[in-house]
Order: sequence, then C-alpha cells, then structure tokens
Amino acid sequence: MLALRAECEAGLRAIVEAGVKEGCFTVASPRLVSCAVLDLGMGVAAWYREDGALAEDAIVWQYGDLALRLAGVKSEG
Repeated sequence: MLALRAECEAGLRAIVEAGVKEGCFTVASPRLVSCAVLDLGMGVAAWYREDGALAEDAIVWQYGDLALRLAGVKSEG
C-alpha cells in the first residue's frame, strides 16, 4: 500500500509541477499540495455516508474546488 501511495503521490506531483510550469497553478511546494490532495481523497472515506447531510455530487464538486484552490487556482464561483 505504501508503494502504491508513493506512486500516486509522484504522479499527482508531476501533474502539479506541470501546472506550475504552464502557469496554471501557483504553489510553493508541489509535493505538499499533492500529499494534501491525496489526503482529501482518503479522508472522505472515513466520514462519508450515503445517508449523510451532503450528496455525493455535492462532495465531488466541493472537493474538486478545494483541490484546485490548494493548487493555487482561483475559484470561479
């Protein structure tokens, strides 16, 4: 599992680094952002419930917005 997580983090970090290079993302540490985004995805599994207060679609959109903000993208909404 640790090797898979490291592989996922490296892939996500490469995406963030490419976004920084292209001027789409503004972050001081692509590694920190990639780890934080991965933690968002894993953390939701601990608290999400189908019968909870937030619908799955709402969580997806809000988490997507959070991930983009972590990468330094300004929200449109």
